[in-house]
Amino acid sequence: MSNKQEKIIILGHSASGKDNLRKELVKFGLKYSPKFTTRPKRDHELNGQDYDFIDFDLFQDFYTNGKIKTYQSFVINKVNWYYGITKENWNHNQLFIMTTEELKQIPEDERLNCFVVYLKIDKELRKKRLVERQDFNDSIDRRIEADEMDFQSFKDYDLCITDPEFEPQMVYDLMN
Repeated sequence: MSNKQEKIIILGHSASGKDNLRKELVKFGLKYSPKFTTRPKRDHELNGQDYDFIDFDLFQDFYTNGKIKTYQSFVINKVNWYYGITKENWNHNQLFIMTTEELKQIPEDERLNCFVVYLKIDKELRKKRLVERQDFNDSIDRRIEADEMDFQSFKDYDLCITDPEFEPQMVYDLMN
């Protein structure tokens, strides 16, 4: 169990290393909360570990009953995919991966108790990782372009990492 007081929120472009950092921080005792999503599961993903894969009806139940802390939708091939974090998971966990839009939904008083890490890794390396990942649920070019727009003026972070060989221990040590 970790003795850190802050919640940690990881943000970054597609294939920037968010999941790798998350896995390393779990080893230090931080409790991770997978986001829910209505999108199809990728071959390498595990339900309940990488994401909580849910159907649209359950998302709608969460939404209607006020159980969602943050969420965002993406339209891919004319289908809405929803991602988010429930209030229950927010209250019982310490480690989260979010988008810039989801981070904006965290109230300012709660944001003060969060350590936000932005992984700003080189675009060409990220493209290479996406190709190697063989993730064909979505267009690589569309994801790269969308990320560029999402992070264009993003400045709401406590730590920005540009080195793809960074040490997760350093991230953990900087948390309160």
